[in-house]
Amino acid sequence: MEVVLADGQVLRTGMGSMPGSNTWQVFKWGYGPTLDGLFTQSNYGIVTKLGMWLMPAPPDFRPFCIQYPNETDITKIVDALRPLRIAMVIPNAVVIAHTLWEAPCTPVQRAQYHTGPGAISDEAVERIRRDHRIGAWNVYAALYGTKETNDANWKIIEAVAAASGGRIVPAEETKGSKAVEYRFDLMKGKPNLGEFGLYNWRGGGGSMWFAPVSQAKGSETLKQMRMAKSILAKYGFDYVGEFIVGWRDMHHVIDLLYDRTDPAEMQKAYACYDELLHAFAQEGYGVYRASTAFAEKVAATYGPVKRDVERRLKRALDPENLIAPGRCGIGL
Repeated sequence: MEVVLADGQVLRTGMGSMPGSNTWQVFKWGYGPTLDGLFTQSNYGIVTKLGMWLMPAPPDFRPFCIQYPNETDITKIVDALRPLRIAMVIPNAVVIAHTLWEAPCTPVQRAQYHTGPGAISDEAVERIRRDHRIGAWNVYAALYGTKETNDANWKIIEAVAAASGGRIVPAEETKGSKAVEYRFDLMKGKPNLGEFGLYNWRGGGGSMWFAPVSQAKGSETLKQMRMAKSILAKYGFDYVGEFIVGWRDMHHVIDLLYDRTDPAEMQKAYACYDELLHAFAQEGYGVYRASTAFAEKVAATYGPVKRDVERRLKRALDPENLIAPGRCGIGL
């Protein structure tokens, strides 16, 4: 990183601190403490340059989608896929998208299946699955490598899908599917706006992403989903979520969709997010990102010691509190 500090000094992290360095972007660490992390999700400086390693296009790229018929399948999906991630059989993060994450990107309109107050019913969600051939859970991942290595790993994928009750969606079915195409594009590094379909689901364009992190264990999934569905339904909102399996970690991304043109609904959305945050924190699930409206509350769930260290660093690097006061809950 290249970072402008509050006093105007320019810090180049890692090997970049050495004048004339020709290894800045190939060896990240340099000598002494690695400081890059200080400037991610903080307000200690302004990052003006950031180096990122890009992956060359592999000789063979093989994206796939596996569909599962029941919500309760999520436990065995995660336990089946975690070993493949750790062993790098599947080298990218695995997305496990719920029906209502897929439906708006298909696209399907909520009003076709539910009108009036309250959250959409499980029966209506089941009709969406049948009408549009969407799984209760839809797994997206890819193989990257040579044809020979991908052929060998594909046999593993087929065996794991069959053993866990999944159906690999045939190539002819993926063609023309908006929901599948945007995922396949993302996995080869092609940005797109496919996911913006989510904001047409309810109307009004309001969105807050609630994203707790847990261990990548199947036992964590149903518990979290049931907690989230119960709290969301209490305020009249739908469960629109996906699980993302990293290596040993799992992110549970829930998009709280609401009508921001309706003040009463916006107020309910903020109250719902607040309850989600505190209910999940009580169970040991920390949120790793949040909107500015909840920065302080999220930071408070991480305890006093971490926050005290963050304040001391802020006072040392930015004693006048010039840069993004309060960002991520960090103040003087």
